[in-house]
Amino acid sequence: MTSSPEVTRLRRVARYLIGLAAIATAVATLLGLFAGAFPYLELINHFRWLLLAVSSLVVAAAWWAGGRALLRISASVLIANLVLASLPLMAQASSAPRSTLRVTTFNLWIHNREPQAVVGFLRETDADVVVLQEIGSRLEQEIVPQLRDKYPHVVSCARRNCGLVLLSKLGWLDAGFSDRTRLAPPIVWARFAGAGRPYVITGLHLAYPFQPAMQVDQMDWLAERLRQASDTQILVGDFNLTPFSLKLNTLAFRANLRRHATLGASWPADRFTPVVLLDNLLASPNVRAVDVRYGAGSYGSDHYPVTFDIAID
Repeated sequence: MTSSPEVTRLRRVARYLIGLAAIATAVATLLGLFAGAFPYLELINHFRWLLLAVSSLVVAAAWWAGGRALLRISASVLIANLVLASLPLMAQASSAPRSTLRVTTFNLWIHNREPQAVVGFLRETDADVVVLQEIGSRLEQEIVPQLRDKYPHVVSCARRNCGLVLLSKLGWLDAGFSDRTRLAPPIVWARFAGAGRPYVITGLHLAYPFQPAMQVDQMDWLAERLRQASDTQILVGDFNLTPFSLKLNTLAFRANLRRHATLGASWPADRFTPVVLLDNLLASPNVRAVDVRYGAGSYGSDHYPVTFDIAID
C-alpha cells in the first residue's frame, strides 16, 4: 500500500505540473485575444475547442490534486474559454423550417485525382448553386462538361489566378469574377432575381492561415465591398478561418452577416479526420439556416464538401 508521505509527495508534484498546464493554457488564451494586433495569434483561436478540452482536464486534475488556489485559477481559465467559445453564437443565423435554396461549396484541391467521384457527389447532392475552389483548367475540363445538363449556367475563372467556378441551375441577372491580389481574394459571383429583392451569391477562397496579414487585407476588402451593397448577400467558400477566429467574426459584425455553420469540421480530409471547419456560408440576416450537411467523404480532396439548405425571406 502506498504510504502517506508518498501520496503527499505525488500530490505536490502533480500540483506543480498542473500549475504549469494552467499557466500555459491561460497564456495561450490571453495571446489569442491579441489576434487583432498580431494576426499570427489567430492560429490559437482556430483551436478554441482544444483549449476548452485542455482547460477542462486541468480543472479535473486540480480538483483531484487539491489546492484551492490552483482550482480557482484553472476554473477561471475554463470559464474564459467557455465565454470566448460562445461569442461566435452571436453571429449565428436564425433557423427556418423549410429551405428555398441549396448551396454547396467544395474545395476540390488542385491535386485531386478523382474527378468522377466529384461529379457523382454533385449529381447526388443536387444543389441549386455550386461553388468550387482550387479548380484549375484540368479539373474544369474533367468535371464541368459532365454537369452541363444539370448546371447550364457557369461562370468560371479556373484558368486564371483565381481557380473558382460557380455552377447554377438558375439563370442570373448578371455574373462575374475577379482574380486574386495581395489585397483581395479571388471571387466568383452571380446576382439572382429574388422574390422581394435580388440576392448575390459570392464564392471565394481566402488566403491561407499562415498568411494572416494577407487575410486581414482581404477581409477588409470584403467588408468594404459588402458595405456598399444593397442586395441580399450570400458568401460561401473556403474562408481558411474557423468560426472561432477573430477575423471571421469581425467580418460578420462589420458587414452585418450571419454564419450558417459552427460546430462542424471540413479539413484536413486527405490523411486525417477533419478537425476544423474552414468552409462556411455567411449571409445577410434575412437568409435563414435550415440544414448543414458534410460530404460522406473527401472525393479526392483535402476538404469535405459542405452543403447548406437555406431560406431567403
